[in-house]
Amino acid sequence: MNKKKLLVLINELKNKKEKIIEYIDYHSNPFPEIVKDLQNKPIGRMRIYINQNKLVMLLEVEQDFDIKDGIHIEPKSNKVEEWENIMGKLFQELESGNPRSWELTENIFDTQNYF
Repeated sequence: MNKKKLLVLINELKNKKEKIIEYIDYHSNPFPEIVKDLQNKPIGRMRIYINQNKLVMLLEVEQDFDIKDGIHIEPKSNKVEEWENIMGKLFQELESGNPRSWELTENIFDTQNYF
């Protein structure tokens, strides 16, 4: 059995209450095609946490999973494209005008190294 790894990604929503509520609402009832796509990728488990407009995503994936390949199956289905377009309109914009994308964080401390 392969040992899983944990990936932690961050992003920010537009800092407008209605955009934050819209994001939460979409995730309280996601498109079934999105969930199926993640399952087929396979994403072992995905959790998203929010604090004001800041987002943290935890992905539990197999050791050989490479985030550079994305979290959705390629080519993307129409529903995945639709979902990504909706989410992109809710994320903060970069100076270029493009929406922010999920960014991988780097682990700099783990108590497992000391206990």
